[in-house]
Amino acid sequence: MHTIRLRGPWVVEGLARYVPRNGGGYEQHPGSGLPPGRARMPADWRETLGRDFLGVVRYTRNFNRPTNLDPHERVWLVVEPPRSRGLVRVNGRELGFVRYGTPAERFDITAMLEDHNAVVIDVEHPELDDEGSAIEDGSFLVTGGLVGDVYMEIEG
Repeated sequence: MHTIRLRGPWVVEGLARYVPRNGGGYEQHPGSGLPPGRARMPADWRETLGRDFLGVVRYTRNFNRPTNLDPHERVWLVVEPPRSRGLVRVNGRELGFVRYGTPAERFDITAMLEDHNAVVIDVEHPELDDEGSAIEDGSFLVTGGLVGDVYMEIEG
């Protein structure tokens, strides 16, 4: 097995900010009010969006198709869990969610690889329920972000 780590650069963009509302819970406001930044993973979003940021952040990383793949080889995207949860997409196709407190997720991306690719992970911290209340994950006051590694594994 061969591993290719996708450490950086990642573009980090705040999509929404959670603001406390009177009577409890949070309401979502579009945008973070901060310009997009760059980061190397793994990292939390403190340096880019601030220590007290709660909301939804998009992480985007471009990568090229691994060279010299044999027809029998499989390419897996492995995403270690973020704080709260993250929605993973490759080339615009939704792969699934990763959640805090669970093992890393492995997604077979072999059939969707193009010459130039993009992985996008929208991380939400804290995860909110339908009423705008935070779903307690034991890390509510800990800063969020893509705090684990993201990498490709090539198996053959």
